[in-house]
Amino acid sequence: MTKAQLKEKYTEWNKEISALDARKTEIFHKLQDLCFEKGDGNKWCGIEKLVEELTKTGHIYEAMNLVSEYYEICGKHEALKDFAIATNNFEI
Repeated sequence: MTKAQLKEKYTEWNKEISALDARKTEIFHKLQDLCFEKGDGNKWCGIEKLVEELTKTGHIYEAMNLVSEYYEICGKHEALKDFAIATNNFEI
């Protein structure tokens, strides 16, 4: 794979990650709404607290499916960032 092809793939991946960031925000708000409706009635600002409260009220599976996707997106973003740093944004 040439440097240009690699940079093109990076750009595509970066666009995908940007789109996934919107999904990550959507998941967070969905967890807040779920906690408000079925949890303790609060819209907590931390993922861990949202899951804790939803677990207490028996909504662990619904919450964990969302949290799993949330952290998968975080992992993809972190991998892309590490790759960009390692290649100095393709100025190698």
